[in-house]
Amino acid sequence: MTTLTRESPAKINLTLRVTGVRADGFHEIESLVARISLCDSVSVSIRDDKRLTVECDNPVIPCDESNLAIRAARALAETVGVQRGVHISLTKRIPPGAGLGGGSSNAATTLRLLNDVWELGLTRAELARLGAQLGSDVPLFFHGPLCVIRGRGADVEDVDANLHAWAALALPNIHCSTPAVYAAWDQGADQAARPEVSEILAACGSVPEFMELLFNDLETPAFEVSPPLGELAGQITEAGWPAVRLTGSGAALFHLFEDESAATTFAAAVENKFGVRTAVIALQTS
Repeated sequence: MTTLTRESPAKINLTLRVTGVRADGFHEIESLVARISLCDSVSVSIRDDKRLTVECDNPVIPCDESNLAIRAARALAETVGVQRGVHISLTKRIPPGAGLGGGSSNAATTLRLLNDVWELGLTRAELARLGAQLGSDVPLFFHGPLCVIRGRGADVEDVDANLHAWAALALPNIHCSTPAVYAAWDQGADQAARPEVSEILAACGSVPEFMELLFNDLETPAFEVSPPLGELAGQITEAGWPAVRLTGSGAALFHLFEDESAATTFAAAVENKFGVRTAVIALQTS
């Protein structure tokens, strides 16, 4: 049996600007996104029959047709006319529903693996276009470690910037519904002035200065939808520790540090004080 395995990385939205609402009801965004070294593992194994199946070591993750990885496999098979079975195995380390893009990354990684195991020869751009049909965050995982996504997410621009930092993640056991967060944004859209991506990137040589410029338009709506999340973010600041930012529509929070020891100290303090799972992750874009 042919089996291939690949790591499936998470992402954090360093910035997230909601730029408007489309006629179809979806929101347009502009977001500076970084891949981080928190990864799931995805394996694909050729089956002797024509079935497409998936399993996951996290019981919270559905293993039916709602799973993005199996949807990716089915979409690819139908697009290229492949009639071969495959079994997908997901080993999860990225917490679901945290705004870290785990499901989207799994879908992108599945497409890459099947492109290899089925010997399709599709380009990265072709796979990214197919991924865009599955979810807004899927295309970015076919790009570099730092990129800007626009529109619904299919418009992805690689960014060449020398950003070296350590991300301390706070991963509360809180689920933020993305539709609910966007609905809250609709009710009280924050039109505050935001720095341009170019201004933010110009500061990436200094991690503290860079961190000060980061923002997320969905932060306030997410805190409204999930008051405990807003309380946690506020309590971290009130305790005298650095302010955190939200990634995506939540619920993961992060702060960037210049060195690993400072990130580790911060993460340990948050975990000990609030009983929240934390992680310290390298962020390196060059």
